[in-house]
Formats: sequence, structure tokens, C-alpha cells
Amino acid sequence: MTAQYVPLNNTAHKNLKVKQALELAEFEKHHMLPLVVQEFMPAATSFPIIFAKNTDSGEYQPVAVTSLKPESNKFIKDGKWTQRYVPMQLRVAPFIAGPDETQEKLLIGINQSSTLLSEEEGIALFNENGEQTEFLQDRVKFIGQLFDFRELTKQFVKTLTDHDLLQPKTLTVNGKDGEKANYDGIYMVDEKKLHELSDEAKLELFNKGALSAIYAHLASLNQIDLVMGE
Repeated sequence: MTAQYVPLNNTAHKNLKVKQALELAEFEKHHMLPLVVQEFMPAATSFPIIFAKNTDSGEYQPVAVTSLKPESNKFIKDGKWTQRYVPMQLRVAPFIAGPDETQEKLLIGINQSSTLLSEEEGIALFNENGEQTEFLQDRVKFIGQLFDFRELTKQFVKTLTDHDLLQPKTLTVNGKDGEKANYDGIYMVDEKKLHELSDEAKLELFNKGALSAIYAHLASLNQIDLVMGE
């Protein structure tokens, strides 16, 4: 299902409601989900965390791997998320945020095609006076927090690239039939390069809070078995 994001406003969306149940069918073909660095620690036991590289911008994005098969998600069954940790990307649905043209104000958008939206059931976004309900106010705060976390994540990734720690890896997986399958386009922190850093560089990573996130990323790779197979 293709997302159709439009700016949220109290005229066009005055009757919209958000269903209370976290219906996530729209993400069932997402084999990777964006993460922010603040999620690494709580997420490390739920799924593998790797880095994907945007071929256009050259930027790296930490992601949760939900399947090794494109257009597949092993953690969504019948529209429900099955893992203990729920990524913020899912919890923020059906909303999105981005800066306005002046880069000074945060704009809130909504995915009109989301199965989470209804005019018949759920929690209202606006009251009879067109004002934001307490539910929407809380969502806007959460969206703003996620936006701030994304900016901090960019700084974290820059720290990794400044020290040349992100390296391309080929993941080799043994299939049930005994055949091996290789998966490219994956970036991980190179442990050898990490250990070879100077004491000064390691102290910098520690002071920036990057070391704990790095080790959470590396520990999460133990969950790779969860995304193998059909």
C-alpha cells in the first residue's frame, strides 16, 4: 500500500479518528524499518540492527531488519507486530513530521491511505471547535521527540563515519536446503577498526554516548536467525 501523506489540518481532517488497535498491515512489505539511535538498547534483543546506505545522498540510516527477503516482514502477522520492542516508526503511524520551508517550524502530515484511520471508530483528532484533542496533542509531542531523535541519530552516524567505522558487509546465510545465500548492501560497525581506535577516540565515543549504541548494534546481530527463511 502506497503512503499518501498530506499536511494535517482541522478542516479536511475534522472527522478523522485513529483506531486504538495498532493495525500495521501497511508495513507488512517493509523488510527494513528506520530506527533512531535512542532505540538501539531496547531493540537489540528483538531484531538485528544494521545500517543502510542511501545510494543518492550517500547517507547512512540505521534500520531494523524485519526480513532478508524484500517486500516481506516476518514480524507482522495479521496486521499485528509480534516482537517485544515496537519501533518508533510504527508507533508514530499514521503521522509524519518535517520542517517547514523556513526550517523553523515542524509540520505534521498524515497518511490518508493508512488503515489506522477511520471516521467511524477510534479516537478523534479534533474536537467540535476544531481544536486538537488531548490524544493528538500527545501524538504531536511524540512526533516532535522522534524528529529530534532523528537529528541526534545523524550526529551519531557522522561520528561513526568520521572514524571510518561503518564498513560494507556481505551476510552469508545457510538455507534449509544447505545452500548458502549472500546478502549485500549491508553496513555494520567494524569491530577490528573499533578496537584499533586510539584511547582519545574511544573516550570521544564514550563521552558522546556512542559506545553503548555501538555495542547494542553489534549485540543485535545475534538476532539474525529471526529474519531468515521464507
